[in-house]
Amino acid sequence: MRRHLPLVLAALLALVATGLLAYQWLGQPTTLRVAVGPAGSEDARLMAAVAQSLARTHEEVRLRLVPTSGVAESARMAEIGRADLAVVRSDVGIPASTQTVAILHRDAALLLATDPSLAAVPDLRGKRIGIVRNPAANVRLLESLLAHYDVPADAVTTIPLGDGREAGEALREGKVDAVLTVSPLVGRTAGDVLASIARTGGTPVFVPIGDAAVLARRWPALESVEIARGTFGGTPPRPAETITTVGVSHRLVAQARIADSVVSELTRLLFVNRPALAVEVPLANQIEAPDTSKSASLPVHPGAQAYYEGEVESFFERYGDWFYLLVMCVSILGSAAATLVSRAANKSRARDMALLRQLLAIVRACRDVEDELELADLERQADEILAAALARAGTGAIDNAGVAAFTLGLDQARRAIAERRAVLIERQVAGAEPDPLSAAAE
Repeated sequence: MRRHLPLVLAALLALVATGLLAYQWLGQPTTLRVAVGPAGSEDARLMAAVAQSLARTHEEVRLRLVPTSGVAESARMAEIGRADLAVVRSDVGIPASTQTVAILHRDAALLLATDPSLAAVPDLRGKRIGIVRNPAANVRLLESLLAHYDVPADAVTTIPLGDGREAGEALREGKVDAVLTVSPLVGRTAGDVLASIARTGGTPVFVPIGDAAVLARRWPALESVEIARGTFGGTPPRPAETITTVGVSHRLVAQARIADSVVSELTRLLFVNRPALAVEVPLANQIEAPDTSKSASLPVHPGAQAYYEGEVESFFERYGDWFYLLVMCVSILGSAAATLVSRAANKSRARDMALLRQLLAIVRACRDVEDELELADLERQADEILAAALARAGTGAIDNAGVAAFTLGLDQARRAIAERRAVLIERQVAGAEPDPLSAAAE
């Protein structure tokens, strides 16, 4: 038994080491690549704040930013698999391999002018329209709006303006007749556009998109947004009356292949950290849950949906099957080890009993030996048995009780040999002495 103790200990240590490695592997944070851009945009600032917060609090899920030129490139990075997450815009084309995690913010399309005669979208025919930020995406959105009102795309001229601080000067100098910006109503870009118009002494005119609800039904990526009177403050209030326009949503999407548990944890962390993030990036207050109904036009990742519906699995629910398999494997290995040890012990006892039977055979054989050479051979066999017993005792294969049994058996064998030798010697001596009667007769 003692000889097999190192094997048993080695097996136990291997199981413990495997358990520790599994625990370490499970405890490693999952780092997800998130494509977001352009640099300096509100989306980039928001995701950078999220990544810093997760790293600072040593969460199970971490983010690594992959800078892009805008939402179109972010969507392409996710589509070709170079990003696990991406910040995309609902009207730019969400990759088919991704699903929504959360809505980061909703943007409204603001058509602004300083000429009161521009009161509706058809009035933009033949005009120059300045595009603030994301020129490619916003130009496509403008073309969709113009097409709805039967205004050809080539009937207007689009001019990129960069950020919103250039809008007021461009309107005042006549470089553009109207400005299109797609921004959160509480975002920095919309505020910069209106502030730049105010600085140049202009009065912003909000061009409504009255058919926003129709457009939203026609293109599910769009939505109808109501801009209440005085949303942007000012005296008189801006806008002077409640207007309707179209909007889009900026979404954090994840590859469908990412484990549900990882996405559930990321979604939870987004909403748990939202108040702290809003201190640094006010836009974080706009993070909200997407439509999780079965009729939603943009699918939601199952992991995120589980969080929203309160069905997130606990650690043991998630890995319960693995724990069950591990316990079952350990039980099987333990039973196998016990069987092997038992068989080894049985074989060891069988060998010990064979040696003891040989000693008993020597004791019985001594009674019939008539030759000194045969007796010497039995004595040699007893010595060999002694050597084998000592060797087994040295390796721990024979315990104290076994040693005592061998000692008793060897004593009996040696006593029987000695007694038989004495008898043979006595016979030899008796046969060598002369007969007294025969000697007297002579």
